[in-house]
Amino acid sequence: MLVAVETRPTVISFDCAQTLVQVDWNPPAVACDALAATGTDFDRQVASEVYGRLLATRWPDFHLVNRQRDEAACLEFWRELTGDWLARCGLETSLVDAVVAEADRIVYGPPSHVFALYDDVLPCLQSLAAAGIRMVIVSNWDNSLHRVVNEFGLKGYFDHVMASMEEGWEKPDARLFQAMFERAGVEPGEVLHIGDNPIDDVQGALATGAEALLLERGLPASSDRVLASLHDLPAVLGL
Repeated sequence: MLVAVETRPTVISFDCAQTLVQVDWNPPAVACDALAATGTDFDRQVASEVYGRLLATRWPDFHLVNRQRDEAACLEFWRELTGDWLARCGLETSLVDAVVAEADRIVYGPPSHVFALYDDVLPCLQSLAAAGIRMVIVSNWDNSLHRVVNEFGLKGYFDHVMASMEEGWEKPDARLFQAMFERAGVEPGEVLHIGDNPIDDVQGALATGAEALLLERGLPASSDRVLASLHDLPAVLGL
């Protein structure tokens, strides 16, 4: 049974990954696909393992780079990683530019092999915007969140787009939600958060005093506190 929320929120915050945008990101696979697209002969299994280990050792550095909120610095991180990867695989580092360009094509498309917009997203956002409801994105993501939001034509619907790596906290950490409340200029009780993760999104938001609904696509129908589709959100809000 679909149950309406008692009070219409001032702001709706959305998770992005697997809520607005389907994500299938496998960094070693993307790197190997990009290298293969350059016509280079290499051992894919070895190259994939080398890339995975190299990225794991540098992931803390990537977090620090994201805190700079500098797109060029993040791009340089991937360029340096690619160059070191090629060198460790015994390949020419002169391939860096070509591999990075191919990786960009694979990730961002069109068509993207990594990201896809769910078909219930735009109708939902359009209905909420028409009703004058403010919206923000709060997602466990890196700086590329902004580009993905732009690529799918979503930017205009959101007052703020917040990536956890830029903020320094990941859901369900209350500090990420608090940062969103402050940026949006609202109290927790004025916010409804929508996301696909029962811990990061639902428990994380509820712990701050905000409302939350779980998005679980694939269910036969929406029910109390659980949405089977974003198509049902306007009805839950009484729109």
